[in-house]
Amino acid sequence: MIKGFDERDVEINATRIHYAEGPNAGPPVVLVPGQSMAWDSYQRVMPLLARNFHVYALDVRGHGKSQHTPGQYSFATCGKDLVTFLQQVVKRPAICTGNSSGGIISLYAAVHAPELVSALLMEDPPLFSTEWPRIKDDTWVYDFFVHVVNTLPDLAGFFSTLRLPQKAGKKLMSFPRPLAWMLGGAITRRQKASPGKPVDIWWLPLAVRLFVRGLSEYDVDFTRACTDGRMFDVGPHADLLGQVKCPALLIQADSFRTEDLGLVGAMGDDDVDAAKRALPSLLIEKWNSPHVVHLAAPKKYVEALERLTSLQAGRSS
Repeated sequence: MIKGFDERDVEINATRIHYAEGPNAGPPVVLVPGQSMAWDSYQRVMPLLARNFHVYALDVRGHGKSQHTPGQYSFATCGKDLVTFLQQVVKRPAICTGNSSGGIISLYAAVHAPELVSALLMEDPPLFSTEWPRIKDDTWVYDFFVHVVNTLPDLAGFFSTLRLPQKAGKKLMSFPRPLAWMLGGAITRRQKASPGKPVDIWWLPLAVRLFVRGLSEYDVDFTRACTDGRMFDVGPHADLLGQVKCPALLIQADSFRTEDLGLVGAMGDDDVDAAKRALPSLLIEKWNSPHVVHLAAPKKYVEALERLTSLQAGRSS
């Protein structure tokens, strides 16, 4: 729990969605985490945002304390959840901001409920790289997804065999092999001590701690939908971007490409250029940052959102 925030549940499209809500009566901002992460992955920015905004942070279906709905995961389904959340809970136009897959979900809402999305911040979203079949043919993350499906729910086995590519000068998540082996043992001990409970290991770096706990609460069928193509049902991303009417900002985090692995990261420079062609008004910022930007650079992230809000206010005046 974050001080000043209340956790609640709401029935959305016959699915229980869990969320946290702040006390400020200012303009609403809705935070949509990336795949496997829960609402409190925004814990470093929520108190900062709460100074000026009414903050909502969601657990996407299949994540955190939200209901698992195996067989029903797709970008469009999760996007419809966000639209209904805006209609039923927020009830006024909001800034929607999402990390990774949450960026695609937020984009869907901006296109399908433009009257409810006043501005859009996409935080290292996998635009174009998660179109089918490109994700299967041209990205490292597809192999990572296969590893998730093949190992979970054996969380200790997942981490003890996890290998993450690295490149000098790029701040992708670093996961040294000794830490992976040590973590596997720590997870096993924690699960034996508290069976059925989320695995929360306090001594880990925050980003890794949240990743571990998120996976321990996560429905692996969400990732399975990424390996068999069910997830990718929103059509060409260029078409979606071309329909956005509100001010929009895209933050690109670190990525690189190798001949063997393909794209490592959410978006390459060619993808960012394609996004700009599809939506010429799109603001683009390239940050030397890991994928979960709001955890790595919370103050900079809040400043970016506030700049976007100022642009939105200027357009509406």
